[in-house]
Amino acid sequence: MKKQSILLVFITITCCNFCIQASCQQQEDSNLTARSEQWKVKQNRGMFGLGKPQFGPYTTLNVGKEDKPVMRKKTKDSSDFDADISGEGIGLNGSKFLTIAKTKSYTMQLSSQSDTAKVAFAISSISKEKKQTLLGKMFSKNEEEESEVLSYNRDVAGTITTSADEKQWTFFIDNYTSGSRQTAANYYPHAAISGAYLKSGNDSLAVQTYSSFGADMIITNSKGEHLAALKFKQKPTSVWIRNDIARTYQQSIAAFFAVIIGIRDL
Repeated sequence: MKKQSILLVFITITCCNFCIQASCQQQEDSNLTARSEQWKVKQNRGMFGLGKPQFGPYTTLNVGKEDKPVMRKKTKDSSDFDADISGEGIGLNGSKFLTIAKTKSYTMQLSSQSDTAKVAFAISSISKEKKQTLLGKMFSKNEEEESEVLSYNRDVAGTITTSADEKQWTFFIDNYTSGSRQTAANYYPHAAISGAYLKSGNDSLAVQTYSSFGADMIITNSKGEHLAALKFKQKPTSVWIRNDIARTYQQSIAAFFAVIIGIRDL
């Protein structure tokens, strides 16, 4: 009886906490949408999957690879070799499994009526791939046997500089899956982010990957206030940025969102 009472109390407290969190979430989201406009985003997708997003008063002037060498490391994980014996003869199937790590550097400029944000960022990707060996290509009886990408994940790290703020903002995006890369593990590509943050000195903005009104991420400050939101997983892409926060916050958050949108399908 005592155990049942303790369990009942625990369930009640859990339910109350959930209701309180849901209520606070909805209230903060309501404050955000009431103090901002919903800007529909023009992707302006260019070559190689890079986009030059435009939304509200913000326009991407340019985005492209930085003049730095691509860091690349290829590691052989294992090999697979077998023989297929039948009445038609003997076929040899050979594959090797690789991990390919790459880091590419990019720059972007995002302009508004009052400022231009300069962004430098690097995409570090890990690709798990299955490659058919030369012998496998020559002697395999299985015509469907071919090389394939098993999985593809990437992290993004960078800095944002504006003329309105002497300090740089640094940002990090964890495990950003591409919206266009088909892999064995992701047969139907979709863009998603595990987590992210924006920092400038002691000032830190967190990223929340859910909302009560359809946005895919919410930018929050240390007080838990919701400052901006982004819907990017499915079209149409939309941005919300509160109009009552400091201009440097607005510009930096807009630049951060521009990076996410710009490399969505890369």
